[in-house]
Order: sequence, then C-alpha cells, then structure tokens
Amino acid sequence: MRRGAWLAAVAMLAMTRSARAADPDAAVGKRVYAERCAPCHGAGGGGDGPAAAAIAPPPRNFRDPDFWKTRTPAQIRVTVRDGRPGTMMAPFAGTLSDAEIDAVVAYLSTFRPADH
Repeated sequence: MRRGAWLAAVAMLAMTRSARAADPDAAVGKRVYAERCAPCHGAGGGGDGPAAAAIAPPPRNFRDPDFWKTRTPAQIRVTVRDGRPGTMMAPFAGTLSDAEIDAVVAYLSTFRPADH
C-alpha cells in the first residue's frame, strides 16, 4: 500500500471512530430522562409526570405533533442546557455533561409522532 493511500485509510478510520464516539448514547439518554425529566414530563413524554400538576405553566408534552413542527434538535438542546426563563424548566448545564445533554435530546426524539 502506498503511503498516501495508507494515510487516507488511517484518517478515514479515525473519522469513523470519532463520529461513532460523538453519536448520542440511547441508553444514557433514556436513563437521564428517567431520572431528570420524567418527574415533570412523564415517563412517556406526555407532560404528565407526578410533579406536573403542581407546575405552571405545565411541562411540555413531547407527544404533541405541534411541538415538533417548529423545533430542531439544536433548539431543544439549548432548552435542556439553558432552561426556560419564566418556567420551572431548570438549566442542566453544569449538572449534565454535553454528551448527556445530547443523549437526552436524541431520546426526546423517540416521543415524536411518526408522521412528523
């Protein structure tokens, strides 16, 4: 193998490993959601967690198709990281790692209705 081809192969392998390492971990997202989000948003993402009745405005319903019409993963990530002023949605920056926040955002997409 020529040196140039070898270097290209090594670079491609490194990029593939790097991309996989950056992918959100579904198991981590599910665990963090269950611990940090489900008490308000509900285990099934319907905004009906055990604490929801005491929260105004009510927690977001992630099963609502209208929610997904106007949201990008980047916008959801900002909300998880920075919270929502004027609501009980606390910021998780400093509490969760960037990887955990990304994993939660990826997990939230599992609540998205199939046709949206």
